[in-house]
Amino acid sequence: MSVSFRAKVTNISLMDAPFGEKLVKLELTEERELPGPVIVQKDESEIGREIAPIIAQVMRMMPGLAPNTVRIPRVTLVLTEDEWERFPVKPSIGDFFVIEVSGENVKIRREE
Repeated sequence: MSVSFRAKVTNISLMDAPFGEKLVKLELTEERELPGPVIVQKDESEIGREIAPIIAQVMRMMPGLAPNTVRIPRVTLVLTEDEWERFPVKPSIGDFFVIEVSGENVKIRREE
């Protein structure tokens, strides 16, 4: 049995290792959409049913009021500078990867 999910590179940073070498840290997160606002009505009025979808649409369109997505940390990968330099095509922020966990194996591949 295997589990797979899609994750986005959201951070690439340099770290100092305790033994003096530089490390490259890649953070991959999964973005999930948040549910819309909940509107409670006291009675089953016709106008309430008509206005509810309009209010939900306006709430989604207003930047800064409530974010539409939330980032969930999924995988953090730490590489030495030498390992990072061996990548023929280096990952960039915004790239998507598919992570598959099967038995004792973990595979990370760039999404095509």
